[in-house]
Amino acid sequence: MDGAQIYREKLARLETVIAGKEPDRVPVTAMVDLFHGRYAGYTAQEIFFDYGKNHDAAMKTAKDFDFDSLLVLNGLEGMNMVLTFMKNNPPLASGARFMTGPFHQILKDVYTKWPGVELDASSHPQFVGKEIMKPEEYGQLIADPSGFLNRVALPRMCPALADLGSPEANAAMLAYGAELSKSGAAQMAVIGQLGQMGIPTFPTSWSYAPLDFVSDFLRDIKNVVLDIYRKPDLVKQSADALVEPLIESARLSGAVPPEVKKALGTNVVECFFPLHLTEYLNPKQYNEFYWPSLKKVLLEVINMGQTPYILFEGRHDAHLETLLDLPKGKIVAVFDKTDPRKVREVLDDHVVLVSGPPNSLLIGGTPQKVDDYMKSMLDDCKQGGMMIYPGADGGISGEARPENVRAVLEAVKKYGTY
Repeated sequence: MDGAQIYREKLARLETVIAGKEPDRVPVTAMVDLFHGRYAGYTAQEIFFDYGKNHDAAMKTAKDFDFDSLLVLNGLEGMNMVLTFMKNNPPLASGARFMTGPFHQILKDVYTKWPGVELDASSHPQFVGKEIMKPEEYGQLIADPSGFLNRVALPRMCPALADLGSPEANAAMLAYGAELSKSGAAQMAVIGQLGQMGIPTFPTSWSYAPLDFVSDFLRDIKNVVLDIYRKPDLVKQSADALVEPLIESARLSGAVPPEVKKALGTNVVECFFPLHLTEYLNPKQYNEFYWPSLKKVLLEVINMGQTPYILFEGRHDAHLETLLDLPKGKIVAVFDKTDPRKVREVLDDHVVLVSGPPNSLLIGGTPQKVDDYMKSMLDDCKQGGMMIYPGADGGISGEARPENVRAVLEAVKKYGTY
């Protein structure tokens, strides 16, 4: 088959699962941020700072591994930049979802560390939690989220912008805007080339769990957990204050032009949600402080016609039943450490199940152990439709052995048919 035929076949397989049905076989949807670079012989520094080498590595990996979809992620969490710029500069916000190495060098952000800069050239980049908002500033965030992010948080988040309006800050913003254009063009080139090779990409919008936004970008996780005891009403109010901005983020980023949908061949728009606090909260805290605001965002995103694509990071076992509050079959749920059998037991086919072998197996296992793992999981969980996400805990690790990744693909073709 030529690239166009392969594209249609893989897209149909993915769309069938997202619709809550069984396709010809279970699809494999992969995410890489460093695996492709190391597979192609590049250092982490080269992959995260050289768009051309990142592109070449992605194409080599796509050619050598028969994934049904492939997301090449070249950055770390940057939803703070989206909400900061969204109200006053939507075009800037649309490209700011992830913090990349070049962005970091321009803005000097305090959240991230990068290979060849603060870290060894072979190291994976790191997201570092910081206390940006002081406890006495909750009221300012609640009263005016956009104003607080722009006037108070941004200069603290990005030292290059510490003196807003100064020549230095203006120069940094101009450089950031130029780099956003380069980064966006490079990303579109990767997506376009993957499409020619027969690998589809869904249009993607961006949102976040409101309380995760507070913990990831403003208070830091440990402080939010303490604030739940010390300032419970303010914690709830801060999450509620962020509901509308996060709905608006999904609305703006999900406004995909008809010609783009036509070119990609799909009307599906996935809205990306990474969940981070879930393991830190007991069920009572989760249901009181975390879930109500997140549920509001998810329901509105679903009402827009988008499909939330949620990464349930950590163990979500204690909170699975809350997902029954959402309409059946309307979210794609990627589970990190929660056994997919437990998900089926509690939720059956209420969510579109996504799981896969952990990176510990892809790094330290053997092809036979991967095959055994995949057969057991597919036999137990594939009924009703599911997707495989190799390296369920964060995407395929840079340390994963290529032969084990191939074993995942071979096992799906053996055991994942319907």
